[in-house]
Amino acid sequence: MNTAANTKRPPEPERRETQAERFERIYKVIRERISVLEYGPGTVLNEGLLSEEFDVSRTPIRSVLQRLNYEGLVTTRNGIGTIVTEVDVKTFKDIYALRMRLAEDLGVLSPILPTREMIDKLDDLLARARKLREGPPDYKAYARLCNAVHEQQLELTENKILAEINDLLYYRAARIWLAFLPNIDWEEAMKILENEIADTARALEMGDMQGVGNVRRQHLYIILKTIGRYLVGV
Repeated sequence: MNTAANTKRPPEPERRETQAERFERIYKVIRERISVLEYGPGTVLNEGLLSEEFDVSRTPIRSVLQRLNYEGLVTTRNGIGTIVTEVDVKTFKDIYALRMRLAEDLGVLSPILPTREMIDKLDDLLARARKLREGPPDYKAYARLCNAVHEQQLELTENKILAEINDLLYYRAARIWLAFLPNIDWEEAMKILENEIADTARALEMGDMQGVGNVRRQHLYIILKTIGRYLVGV
């Protein structure tokens, strides 16, 4: 009898989360809550309550809020605290104009070689979108799906600076599009998103990275014009 083979090994010690990983996790959770309007404009973010929720001291929470402040998602007011910011129409328009210009660079500045895995992920996102369209309007689910599509698009370039700028601009303006969704036909909104996902996957299958950028630009233009039907001056 081989006793060594039957001896159970002690379980591997659980790897502790690093400070950088903890910061990134908390940052992304709070940022997404802002983007899906769980924390709407004017919401006060209490450091004490957040530190209790994430089971950390106030120091990492304060660092996260400082980064969100730098990105324009929150602001600090004396006597009140950290507040989720509003997004005015002009800022939204300016951000989308810049995002459309950056989209053109997606297929030019360090584009990646498309893989089957990337296309499969887009196919999965398209299936999620079609299923979501079949049900009653669920704006938070729509926002989270848009976030997932955005995260996938960030993988389409090896230019880290371009990706970082796109990421910052996306989350800076995502809320206003979500806020206007109830004014827009649900079927229309979902079709806009589905078409972008499908067209992006098609361009990737053809290896046309410039086409991917053009799809992104056209999608941003459609959103801007759609909101423009409801806002004078957009």
